[in-house]
Amino acid sequence: MNRKDIFLEQLLACHNENNWFVSLQSALDGLTEEQAAWKNTDGTNSIWEIVNHLIFWNDRILKRFYGSSVQEHIETNDDTFQNTRNLDWNSTVAQIDTIMDKWQTALHTCDETKLDLPRSAEDEETWTSVLLNFTIHNAYHIGQIISIRKQQGNWNSEHGVH
Repeated sequence: MNRKDIFLEQLLACHNENNWFVSLQSALDGLTEEQAAWKNTDGTNSIWEIVNHLIFWNDRILKRFYGSSVQEHIETNDDTFQNTRNLDWNSTVAQIDTIMDKWQTALHTCDETKLDLPRSAEDEETWTSVLLNFTIHNAYHIGQIISIRKQQGNWNSEHGVH
């Protein structure tokens, strides 16, 4: 198994194939708009805000992976949790699903040598390093989503994680 195959397997686990942890698709399955917007306290993020954050970063990194410049400016990482596209909940879920599908295509079709290249001319971090952090970042936030659902009492343990 080469690095590209490993990243594809990690991406599938994050996106839509339950494996050692629950996938994002399973974590979001059956959530209503009200449940997605719920917050335990003012100092925490809602599931909807977490998904907005994942949309922002997963899309931004994907554009860079394809060599496109990123125009959208943010002041702080906190800004990435906002619903700047004004999407309703179902559209938000569809958006993250589409981005994750595009990531699968991008990784599947890229030449493995790309993984050794720096992500940009200004940054020496290789795509291997970026993708390692990318998948960990997604898994971390999936765990948050499940934790919030458990707090709400609406987690279906048939998806995994009791």
